[in-house]
Amino acid sequence: MPNWCANRLMFNGIKNSDALKTWIAGGEPSLHRRARKEGIQLFLAGCAGILRPLTEQHYSPYPQLVSYGAAADNRPSAQAYSDWLAMFMAGAVLNVETCQTLHQCWLDSHIACARWDTLSEPEQSVIRQMYQQKSFDWGDSFRPAPVDEWWDSLCDVGSAVPAADPMDFRDVLPTRLDIEVNGFNGGLLTGVPSSYDHYLTRYGCKWPVGYEANICFAGENTLTVDFDTPWSPVGEDVVAELSQRYGGELEHWFAEQGCNYCGYARYVCGETDVYITDELEWGEADPDDEDSFPDVTGPEWIINNVAHFGG
Repeated sequence: MPNWCANRLMFNGIKNSDALKTWIAGGEPSLHRRARKEGIQLFLAGCAGILRPLTEQHYSPYPQLVSYGAAADNRPSAQAYSDWLAMFMAGAVLNVETCQTLHQCWLDSHIACARWDTLSEPEQSVIRQMYQQKSFDWGDSFRPAPVDEWWDSLCDVGSAVPAADPMDFRDVLPTRLDIEVNGFNGGLLTGVPSSYDHYLTRYGCKWPVGYEANICFAGENTLTVDFDTPWSPVGEDVVAELSQRYGGELEHWFAEQGCNYCGYARYVCGETDVYITDELEWGEADPDDEDSFPDVTGPEWIINNVAHFGG
């Protein structure tokens, strides 16, 4: 398990408090999560030869994706798959508009009708082999479902859009389709980052959501929310974008006692105004109590500005 970094965001001059609270709470339909699931299914459909593009293609990160050549005719499903493939190969950024376009490609490809029992044995074999390699990334579980159940769940994703996580930073700065298919551990697409590496670079933390999110104060145009992130604080680019989107001024405090660091930043209309980091300061442990642990005593500006000190 990771050490948890404690974060506090204080918004001032909020432009749309209802939208901000909705994002913090999560639960709304997550278009990027749907695009990821549909993308994994379409990727596998290409690798198994279930779907083929209108013209011959080459994809060096994973040649098997287009190894079956071009479609025999120009039916609408082949056009839809070609459109999806072009966006996938270009590393499409999963903003709202692109996610909607990708979903239409998925619908028009009719891959949702290709349930497990309708696939040929060679098609099933390709999917089974690739799922064995990537099940922990694609199945979103340490105990992945059997491949037939998992595949059929992908067929159903269009009618059951996944819910957004609380404080999903991928709804602030969009991720990329090819990276999401490559998965957290990567190793599938040559030259494409794992989502682990991408998340650290883009969001500042390996799991790009706010854990244990709690709105501890909400006024007419102000809001303060506490949350945790694994090992490191949410990244500067994310908070800058939040200040641009929701509030004229946004302050960020963070601390993680396991690695002995803390920080403070202020953003104004999307620009970084202040960013400082420091080590935590500690009191003395009780010499008569071998189980005692010293308290954090500073810096002064971090005291009472985070819900806890992480660890």
